[in-house]
Amino acid sequence: MIAQDCVWVAADADQPVAFAATERFEDALHLWELAVRRDAQRRGVGRALLAAVVADAAARGLAAVTLTTFREIAWNGPLYRRLGFVELSEAELNPRLTAVRAREAALGLDVANRCAMRLPL
Repeated sequence: MIAQDCVWVAADADQPVAFAATERFEDALHLWELAVRRDAQRRGVGRALLAAVVADAAARGLAAVTLTTFREIAWNGPLYRRLGFVELSEAELNPRLTAVRAREAALGLDVANRCAMRLPL
């Protein structure tokens, strides 16, 4: 992901406090991870990183940003919905997102409580 220029790090006084890791696909920039250190949360750092991800996807000419996340955890699904992401139904999943969800299930994640989301650009 670093080699693809798809990782962003937010720092405070030269100390990393958050990061976003993405991967470019033909149809979208996929957000694999967005993490903010607890003491840096609720200060807009995550939103700023997400804005950088969205701007990068647009600059690359991609149609969307996608992700998978827990549907109801406050800083997951509800947050992404407030930021414009739309939850995709199973019928709306493309083969790539279907494979991501299958891998999550194989890793033991509770996929009944997870969803795929898309932010159209």
